[in-house]
Amino acid sequence: MAEPGSTLDLDDSDDPELALERPDAGVIEPLAGRRRRMATWVGRHGDDFVRRFLRGLFLRRGVPYMSPAELERALTVLRVYTDPALLADPDRLLAPPSRLPTLEARWRRPVRGGLHSHLVFDSPYRPVHRVYAAEYRRYDRLDKVHLFSWTHARPAPASILLVHGWGVGPKRLHEQEFGIEYLFRKLGLDVYFYVMPFHWLRRPSAARFSGELHPSPNLMRTNETFIQKTLELRWALRWIKARNPAPLGMMGSSLGGYTTALLASLEDSLDFAIPVLPMASLAELFWSQGQRDPVLRKVTEMGMTRERFASAWALHCPLTYRPKVPWRARFIVGAAGDNIVTPEQTDTLWEHWGRPRRYAFAGGHILQVYRSDYHREVGRFLADLGVVHAGDVG
Repeated sequence: MAEPGSTLDLDDSDDPELALERPDAGVIEPLAGRRRRMATWVGRHGDDFVRRFLRGLFLRRGVPYMSPAELERALTVLRVYTDPALLADPDRLLAPPSRLPTLEARWRRPVRGGLHSHLVFDSPYRPVHRVYAAEYRRYDRLDKVHLFSWTHARPAPASILLVHGWGVGPKRLHEQEFGIEYLFRKLGLDVYFYVMPFHWLRRPSAARFSGELHPSPNLMRTNETFIQKTLELRWALRWIKARNPAPLGMMGSSLGGYTTALLASLEDSLDFAIPVLPMASLAELFWSQGQRDPVLRKVTEMGMTRERFASAWALHCPLTYRPKVPWRARFIVGAAGDNIVTPEQTDTLWEHWGRPRRYAFAGGHILQVYRSDYHREVGRFLADLGVVHAGDVG
């Protein structure tokens, strides 16, 4: 085992099929006991309610295209994001600036074990398409990137960057969701938390609620915002690595898990990646969950197909690329009762990633009742990689 903080030796020549025979690499089912089975049942039914509510929010804006000709024009415009040459070399559009960002501290507060800070920097993003550039100028609060940090006085053995899910973002909520207390104090990691565009502190005045405008049926805005997130995250990762050259990883939940899987396919600096409750394809998730929606029915009548929709969003889909994070350093976390990001979605990403280590905790997508179980599994995963000491896992 490598010493914590040293360079990881993660050879991709490991055989995934043989590795599944090891208890630390296959699917772990933490459903023994009545309480966990009940938590999964409650989580599944809670997700059903939330899914119907979210679908209603999208339906309020109606059909995004008025005619088949308008849909065809929109798909033609999207070629700037769907060019096969670009998908073969995404850094043509998604490479961050070579210089490091200049971060400003809004505030710093001493906490037990280190320092808690609110950091901001100017977004390196500029709209790719001139049509969206005009829309983007109407939004406030998007050009500043907000990064919260929990850092140790002494060099930490590793750093981790966290990305929240859709419709949320408040730091206090995600301190509980991700177990930041455990990551920072028990495992000894430096922890960073990124706020997505169109969410929480970055919600434009024009949006009724956090996340209303991203992601959405607006195909161009969704592509452009993923470009913005990718540039910001890759820039932040470089700044974190320059501050502490120890192993660096990402963990995100739901939409943040999808984003983590995308970055794991683009970013060489990542030493480990932990998508939590991730969809494999955002387009497939929208399509499969909208089967009874009038919006989907109308755009289908105009000529939209599942294949055309997937192509429109291929730029930000992790299935488009081979992961760059080594196989042993990939860890997928699901919820046994997840009825929003269904097991089919998680399984698809797991298969695409070569069947790496994964874990399913008792609960649902929203009601993550036994999420502390997966926090400990993250600790065991990092200990097995040699990132942290096994005795610190708890």
